[in-house]
Order: sequence, then C-alpha cells, then structure tokens
Amino acid sequence: MVEMNSRSTNALTIGFDVSQTCETRAGCGWYADALIRAMVTTAPENHYAIYHRFGYRQALDPMLGTQISHPHVNMPFIGIGEKESLKIWNAVAAGARDLPGEPDIVQSNSFQAPPVGKAKLVVVIHDVSFWANPEFSTEGNRICCQTGVFEALKRADGIIFVSNSSHEEFERMLPSWLCNNQVPFAVIHEAGRLQPEGDPIPGSSGSYWLAVGSLEPRKNYENLLTGFQIYWDKSSQRVPLHLAGGDGWMNDALLARFAELENFGMVRRLGYVPDENLVSTYQSARALLFPSWYEGFGLPVLEGMQCGCPVICSTRTSMAEIGGEAIIAIDPANPESIAKAMLRIEEESGLRDKLIGAGKIQADYFGWDKAARATLEFYKTVMKNRRL
Repeated sequence: MVEMNSRSTNALTIGFDVSQTCETRAGCGWYADALIRAMVTTAPENHYAIYHRFGYRQALDPMLGTQISHPHVNMPFIGIGEKESLKIWNAVAAGARDLPGEPDIVQSNSFQAPPVGKAKLVVVIHDVSFWANPEFSTEGNRICCQTGVFEALKRADGIIFVSNSSHEEFERMLPSWLCNNQVPFAVIHEAGRLQPEGDPIPGSSGSYWLAVGSLEPRKNYENLLTGFQIYWDKSSQRVPLHLAGGDGWMNDALLARFAELENFGMVRRLGYVPDENLVSTYQSARALLFPSWYEGFGLPVLEGMQCGCPVICSTRTSMAEIGGEAIIAIDPANPESIAKAMLRIEEESGLRDKLIGAGKIQADYFGWDKAARATLEFYKTVMKNRRL
C-alpha cells in the first residue's frame, strides 16, 4: 500500500467536493460521484482528498456520501462532526491553517467557492437558470446559487461548464468576464450515471410513456400533461404516463392535476427511483418525454439514449447539444407538438427502433473516462495560470 505522504513529483493532490452526495442526490451529486471515481481510476498516481463537508455545506450525513477505498484517497471529514468541520473551514478562510490533505487544487461542485488556502480553486457551473429564468426557482434557491457564483467571480482560478450551452448562458449574463479577468475555462461534458446491461427487445413498443425529473416549473409538466391528454384522445394504442422524480417545488396546481389524472388511470407517479431500478424503467418505456424549458446538461436525455429508450424532447439550451440527431424535437411551448411526436412513435413503422439505434450512437460520444481526462488536463492549465 502506498502511503498518502509518498507523492510522485509529477502527481497532484486534488481536493474534491462531494458534499452533494451526502443527501438525496440530484444532478450535481451524481456528477461529483461519477467524476471523482473516474478520476481516481484514470489517474491513480494522484492523491485525492474527498471533502464530504465542504465550505458552509455542513448539515449533511457524510456516511451517505461517496466512499472510495484506494491507497491514494483520503476522506478527512468522515467521522468529524459539523461544528469541528466548520472550525476547520473557518480557520482555512482566516489563513490559520491549510485544508486537510494539503491539496494543490480543489474542485467545487455545489455552487460554492469557499476560501481554500494556498490551493487553486476550480468551480463547476452547471447552469445559470436562476438568472436566465428566475421564475423557475424559489427565492432561497436563487440566493444560494447567486452567492456561489459571486464567490466564484472573486475566488475561482478556473471554471468548468458542463455544456456549451451553460458556457454561452454565462457569457450572455456576464459578457467578456472570463476574458477580461483571464480566468481559464473549459467545457467538459458530463456523462450518464447508469450502466445498462441489455437493450429493450427489438420491435417492442413499451408499456408506458416516461417523464423523469422533479415536479418543478422548469420541467414544463403543465404543457406535458396537456400534450399527453391530446395524445390520449387521439391514440388507438394509448398507454399511461409514468413520472419518476421527487416532489420539487412551486407545484400545488400541478400536484392536483396529477392526482386527477391518476384517478382516471392515465398517469402514475413513481416518486424517486433508485439507480438499480432506473435502467429497467427506461427500457420498458415507449419513449422518454422531456419538454423542459431549461437544462444545463439534460441528464435524462443522455440516460434515455444509453438505455435504449427513444427520446422526445425540447431543443432549448443544452438539449439539442446532448440529443443531436437522435431525438424527436418538439416545441415545449406547444402541447400539440408533444402529442404529435408521441403519435409518430406509435404510427410510423420502424421509427422507435431507428431512434433507439441512433440514440446509442449519440450516447457513445459521452463518457466519464473522457470527462476525467479532460478535467485532469484542465487542472494543468489552471496550475500554470496567474489570475489578474
């Protein structure tokens, strides 16, 4: 076993935020978990300090978070309580001590940019929807995300965007800021978190339509349900809609509408679906319906393609970038567009199998090994750069 203090002269010590893996996981948590695992596998010569309590994200359960057993992986906040952890981060902010593990570079994945002492700081920006579409989020969420980005503007030595769309939105909101401040950035696509072992049976039609995502305004469930009702009235092969996702927010009217449709057997809410069941959930669906208004990446689009599930989705923000030519594009503002796409899947012979094949090819462009290599290469740029 190689001890943590026996370091190759060319190896980095990388501090990595996994705080969002220490609660019910959303996109940022899955991103952090998958990326750090891929980085340790790709570059085992480096040393890694995994931070389950990060900055001011303290009220978490580290034992729920990412756990990696490797001689070069240190998990310094496992077994440390919230108060003791906060003392450490406050001492780092005051310049009174280094972060545990003495990292050369630290990556934040949770809309925070805390002081990290002598280390370089890389911040991941998943999206800026809280600025672009503030009506889609709560005041508390907007304040949290805005605070994190403002901290990044002050402290980040490098910024990673998870899609070209998220970078373009950032530039639209803060024109030329990256260039004027000479902060290096990279667009590094994330990948899916699922590992499908088989495909749906060729020629099968799927026993339900699938929607994936929490019940929040950004996901556009109002128009999805209207489109689904139009489809239900017109289809001769109609099957119900299943929703996999948490309760979300700002959705009282939507919850009432779902309940009404559930009473008629048209809709079924699955709630949060764990990973071990999610692959089969995709593979048994007729198609994924994803008419979202805004996505920084659009993980369900990629997951659907990986699992052999045809995808019907919006092409706004990142979704066209992720889906390419392998999706049926719809206008998220037009429920008739959603219904028309659903009816095409049912009525056009061979279309569903064609979409499954195209989706598999498109999904192969994305991978965590690629993301890990690109991230590690970006670290080299950040380490050499001197911010103004």
